[in-house]
Amino acid sequence: IIGTEDLNQIYIKVKKNTIEETIQLVSQPTSKQIRANMTAILDITPISADEKVSSNLREISDENFEYIKNRVKIKIFDFNNEYDNEQIWRYVTSKLDELNLSDSTEVITYGDSIKYIKLEVKTQDDIIKLASINGVKSVDFFQEYSTPKIELGEVDLQELFDMEFVDSDVRIGIIDGGISDLNPHLAPYIIAREEYVPAVYRNPNHATFIASTIQYGNILNNLKSETQYRFKFVDVVAIPNSDAKFGPIDSIHEEDLMTIINEVMEKHSETTKIWNISLGLENKVCNGSMSDLGIFLDYIQDKYEVQLFVSSGNINQLPVRSWPPENDIGEHDRLISPADSIRAITVGSVALYDSDDSYVKTNEPSAFSRRGPGANYTVKPEIVDYGGNFSKNYSLNGLGMNGLDPAGNTVESNGTSYSTPRAVQKFAAIYEEMAEPDLLLAKAMLIHSARMNSRNILDEESDHIKYYGFGIPPVDVQEILQCSEDEVTLIFKQKVTEGVHLEMYDFPYPKSLIRNGRFIGEIGMTLAYLPPLDKNHGREYCRSNIDVSFGTYSFNQTGSPNFSGQVPLEARWDEKLEKQRVENGFKWSPN
Repeated sequence: IIGTEDLNQIYIKVKKNTIEETIQLVSQPTSKQIRANMTAILDITPISADEKVSSNLREISDENFEYIKNRVKIKIFDFNNEYDNEQIWRYVTSKLDELNLSDSTEVITYGDSIKYIKLEVKTQDDIIKLASINGVKSVDFFQEYSTPKIELGEVDLQELFDMEFVDSDVRIGIIDGGISDLNPHLAPYIIAREEYVPAVYRNPNHATFIASTIQYGNILNNLKSETQYRFKFVDVVAIPNSDAKFGPIDSIHEEDLMTIINEVMEKHSETTKIWNISLGLENKVCNGSMSDLGIFLDYIQDKYEVQLFVSSGNINQLPVRSWPPENDIGEHDRLISPADSIRAITVGSVALYDSDDSYVKTNEPSAFSRRGPGANYTVKPEIVDYGGNFSKNYSLNGLGMNGLDPAGNTVESNGTSYSTPRAVQKFAAIYEEMAEPDLLLAKAMLIHSARMNSRNILDEESDHIKYYGFGIPPVDVQEILQCSEDEVTLIFKQKVTEGVHLEMYDFPYPKSLIRNGRFIGEIGMTLAYLPPLDKNHGREYCRSNIDVSFGTYSFNQTGSPNFSGQVPLEARWDEKLEKQRVENGFKWSPN
């Protein structure tokens, strides 16, 4: 077995002798277990060339093919064997020579496991020829990115910035279209800049709004918070303008964006641990295996020990979704790449303002906000925050979020691009307060606070988790960092190894909540961990699971304790079918 793709599908490598051995084993099973296992196999078939061509490439028009034929992307099977891999790569490159396609070949590699061949083809027939080569796993093309088109409306607000701020040394990286130097409220906090876009193609509207949301989002939207931090920015100008009304338009190719992100992390990851990436591919809906960019972002976060925040994406074509959601919208509103990144914190949007004719009401998922789950039912988005709303005729009319434009004026817009930096701001504030900064602990605290803050919303209907994730974190970060007088929060950090079972006796349960031998009270638990990931396993990219439970114990006759899980109430997942555990039991979800 060398990997998987969809559920109930595995890839196997075969040779002449192993086919003969398999035929022998099938005709004369050597044990009852092998005979039983064979009943789980429906069919064994070779992979056809058509199966290897991505749906995006299959559906592309002749006109658009001209734009992408010089950035075709090939992935080769990984046989988990150095000798076999060397042989298959040599074989594939020899076939590219025979097809006269090797002159344009470029091998793109990140780490030990991310490896592509980029090349130029002449005709669409070449795509099938490539897919027909033994050892080729998939044929696709490198996507294009540009800054999202945004609608801005002017907002007349009085002077907002005469209150006291706490200046933080925490640095936040923004990989976008560039923050304006002309904005007097943001320019002093840009401490580093990396420029990859020529001046003629720059549009600072989007990144400036994002930076203003991190720095002043609560004030601009009249949301009360006890402490107002001002952070420092690393401004990465990577995404060109896409709005023809603003100026000349351009885009950046996926492989170039990967190169930029890798270069920037090489230079800044030691000092800048938190990064905002508010972009997505509208034609790359995440309803199956992991996206290549999602896998790449996971690699980046592991290698450079950083935390990325990614927007869940906007629905930019009708129909948008109302609330409660319609039954017939299908997969139209699912997450887009790279929102499926397992390591990233993906952020969706809920409405802050509403009106008689607004599409949704306050705290309901924005009509444009894309939903989960992620690959193999992982919880995506992890959280939601305020990203705006619009009226039934699709206008802002005071229903969007307020931010700043390049000149420092107050403007209004909406999108998951603006809910994401709100989550970044809260995460950075948690990180700022830590005596020993810890990205995973900050992530766990942010998600835990969202879940505790959204109990009524999520307990109302189990399906809501697809739209809200674990909920909306409190506006005031002090509510995340502190408890009220009738609450207690305990934090445990523990290294775990495969197959290990950990228990803690006795848990310090408050004596005031023990009555007549019964423990009472509301208990919420959050577990966050970094599972090993394997791109060779498609939808089962994340295949490690940690179960956590809180409960009671008694002693058996030998004096050994018997544990009985009570929290979560669905603790008996070991009695459930695998399908139920994956779809409803968080089996592969790292949060």
